[in-house]
Amino acid sequence: MANQIPNKMRGWYLEEFGQPYVYKIDIPVPKPREDELLIKMEIAGYCHTETIVASGDYQSKLPLIPGHENVGIVASVGPKVQGFKLGDRVGCNCRECTRGYSTNFCAKAELAGLTHDGGMAEYLVADPRWTVKLPDNLSFEDAAPLMCAGSTMFNSIRNARQDKGAIIAIVGLGGLGHIGVQFAKAMGYKCVAIDIRPDPIALVSSFDPCLRPDLVLDPRDGPEHALSKILETFPGRTGVDAAVVSTDASEAFKFSTDILEKHGVLVVVGQPKEPIKFHWRVFVTQDISIVAGGLSQPDVMEEMMDLVVKEKIRSTVKVYMLEDVTQLVHDFHNPHMKGKYVIRIAT
Repeated sequence: MANQIPNKMRGWYLEEFGQPYVYKIDIPVPKPREDELLIKMEIAGYCHTETIVASGDYQSKLPLIPGHENVGIVASVGPKVQGFKLGDRVGCNCRECTRGYSTNFCAKAELAGLTHDGGMAEYLVADPRWTVKLPDNLSFEDAAPLMCAGSTMFNSIRNARQDKGAIIAIVGLGGLGHIGVQFAKAMGYKCVAIDIRPDPIALVSSFDPCLRPDLVLDPRDGPEHALSKILETFPGRTGVDAAVVSTDASEAFKFSTDILEKHGVLVVVGQPKEPIKFHWRVFVTQDISIVAGGLSQPDVMEEMMDLVVKEKIRSTVKVYMLEDVTQLVHDFHNPHMKGKYVIRIAT
């Protein structure tokens, strides 16, 4: 079952690691298998993961169409696909798990924009097992960042396994962190927002009161100052219950363990180039647990989107046209950037 679909499409290729993307207007439109969907792309998010892939750190096979935060409209439904129809508004990330596992930890998973062609083109092949329908009142611009940044932060906060009312620190307030602050508040936690950059700090401080952090800290003031502010803001507390580190800055991990309560939980989301180092005291005298963040499963993504709509959680986005991806990449490295950058694919 299919709409009229062109043979060629516009899009961007990563052809060589460490080199700019290459724009093309004659890319063959991909052909989905009988158990796959073809998505007409509307918006693709641009994420730090794109820079990891472009540098070669992910060891992706080239050439590759980048883009792993993908939303659009179902343009073709394979005959073995159930639960989707033409015209459905959807979001997707993983293409398939070739061993049949629905898990983040499948060694054979194919990931859009990482191990197979992603969403920085007009059409994308998607696995229905990793495709979710979007709420009617959630725009494509707001939905795209949820496919990775939002999904990761929502799942990471859940992985901290804290009771409502606990204090959760969101360390790093960039594309992921500014969404994570809103999730933490909407999920019933007290929230400490941590960053050294004034623009992201100003952004989270401007949220509606119900989604605004209870305390904002600059780690350059040191952990002792941070702990005193935590005690002042939350009387009787000597640290935070959990810290979600959504930055690649190695120093952020040590700072986070310095402000955690004993028996606290550190959730690792950031991906530093160098190994993360911890002092033995983190384990022996603090009893800190370290857990992984990571993408939500599809059922959890649906739970996340329900919360987004109910609590009016929004990503702060800047929209670029497909032809302007080179400018987006340049702007992404501006130290004053805040929120998320997304690409409008549809004309």
